[in-house]
Amino acid sequence: MEKTTKERILWPVMWGISDKERELYKDFPAFARAVLKIQTTEGKLAPFLLNEIQELLEEIVIDIRASGRPVRLIILKARREGISTWAAGRLYWKAATNFNRAAVIIAHEREATDFLFGMVKRFQRHIPNGCKPAELFNNGKNLEFNHPSGKGLDSAIRVGTANKTDFGSGQLIHYILLSETAKWPVQKASQLLTSVLQCVPDEQDTEVIFESTAKGPAGEFYERFFKARYFYEVYLNKKGNAQYRTKINESSSRENLYSAVFIPWYVFRKYKLTGKCTGITHDESAIKHLYGITNGHLLWRRKAIENRCGGSLDVFRQEYPSNAREAFVSKQRSIFDSDAIAHLKASAPPPMTRREFAFGTMKWTEAKNGRLMIWEEPAHGLIYVIGADVAEGLQSGDFSCAFVVERLTGRQAAIWHGHMDADLFGALLVNLGRYYNTAWLAPERNNHGLTTILKIVEQRYPRLYVEMVLEPPAKSRKRFGWLTSVSNKHLIIDNLVSEIRDGTSGIVSAETFDEMLTYVQTEDGKYNADTGAHDDRVMAAAIAKHVRKTLPLPSGAAAPLRAAPQTTKPNEDAWT
Repeated sequence: MEKTTKERILWPVMWGISDKERELYKDFPAFARAVLKIQTTEGKLAPFLLNEIQELLEEIVIDIRASGRPVRLIILKARREGISTWAAGRLYWKAATNFNRAAVIIAHEREATDFLFGMVKRFQRHIPNGCKPAELFNNGKNLEFNHPSGKGLDSAIRVGTANKTDFGSGQLIHYILLSETAKWPVQKASQLLTSVLQCVPDEQDTEVIFESTAKGPAGEFYERFFKARYFYEVYLNKKGNAQYRTKINESSSRENLYSAVFIPWYVFRKYKLTGKCTGITHDESAIKHLYGITNGHLLWRRKAIENRCGGSLDVFRQEYPSNAREAFVSKQRSIFDSDAIAHLKASAPPPMTRREFAFGTMKWTEAKNGRLMIWEEPAHGLIYVIGADVAEGLQSGDFSCAFVVERLTGRQAAIWHGHMDADLFGALLVNLGRYYNTAWLAPERNNHGLTTILKIVEQRYPRLYVEMVLEPPAKSRKRFGWLTSVSNKHLIIDNLVSEIRDGTSGIVSAETFDEMLTYVQTEDGKYNADTGAHDDRVMAAAIAKHVRKTLPLPSGAAAPLRAAPQTTKPNEDAWT
């Protein structure tokens, strides 16, 4: 008799069981609790009861499916939170309860692959006989569910390591776990992922799960995580329970189906101790306020830093991150004061509004995920300066950024950040400048900045920064825009470093603080974003902060308190 669709998603041994039992095996948490066994940290065999983080991941999967997207996860995790166990369990559940399904596990090294496959084999070995799918093969690389007659599930789980560049070529894969991807060999990771991901069809009943701790601000895992379109951040609510919140990465392509998931260390209940916590430092106070953690979390953190991380805070931040950016610790320390940044980020307010610019109407409109973030609307009588870092505009390249500061105090009023063609960015700057009381525009003229500046000049914008360039023997001429050189880059960045250190920057953008954490001085003495990181916001802020001090004060105005000393004589000719 022809089997129904409903029957074809269940084991042959389950035909004839009750509808209630059928529903049980369609739900992974219930399935795991009822029939799967895991090895505990004490070395005992126990039912697979999902922990609080694994339960949240299940909720995220449900949310993704409800939106009509296939499961495409990139999970950035802390150590030993049970993510790989959850992913391996889902993979086994999918392959062992469906006909004609192929699952694959790939880890960074052979030992890790063997460990994960051993976990899968443990599931199979200890599953109750009444539910156990028939095995045709069960060896070091392949677990196939089938009868010798071929009338079984005809599904399989295979494993491999990240030392081949063509794994899976020409094969069909429905579920795949890519474990510790940040640690895959750099020279092979890109080719291997290109090869294996072509094997996964764009169907709803397919799953791709990247999961890894971080390893430096570069590489396939780093790039794919921050380019994901959808972002799920796990955090502690006011009751101290783990929840997730979502946002859209508007800089990512709308065709990108991937969801980045960040799981900080402090949401795992085991990472908390009891006892008295004394001598709380400024850094600890900042993270308590920012993440809502308790003294018990701080006690565990201190112990972990000393005993698990060799006393290194940088190692702890990589292995047990509090936020997604700090996870990708640089081999070189940021030139900015990281403790000061932690305090500033802890108190950074969300923007009061977000807007998007419509070139059709040439107007700014309210938008939930608008690329213009505003903390201060233009106030009557105030002068604003907009520093701008200009990129090529490619979706895969650097970003352009416009950083708006109030002239006298230097406090941040707004920021625009995103991908845009250089000429369109010029038109956007003109409109943003007009909105902020005809602000002074100071776009960088390096590379594509010339195109942006030409657009500004073409529209006859009245306030554009120019530099007087001496041309021997006795001539000087104006050049529009800010030209970044090795020497003046140090000048403007050092100014920003001192403002952050002294607490006088007035910066309120959390994303700008994130960029500062990966802004370093290289071995040859140059200032740059670390490998794989970006510095668009940092450069735009540094330009605005420096340039505002060259603008002569309005008649009768007093100099702002704690303003940095002027290093050059203000010159009206420096401004159009």
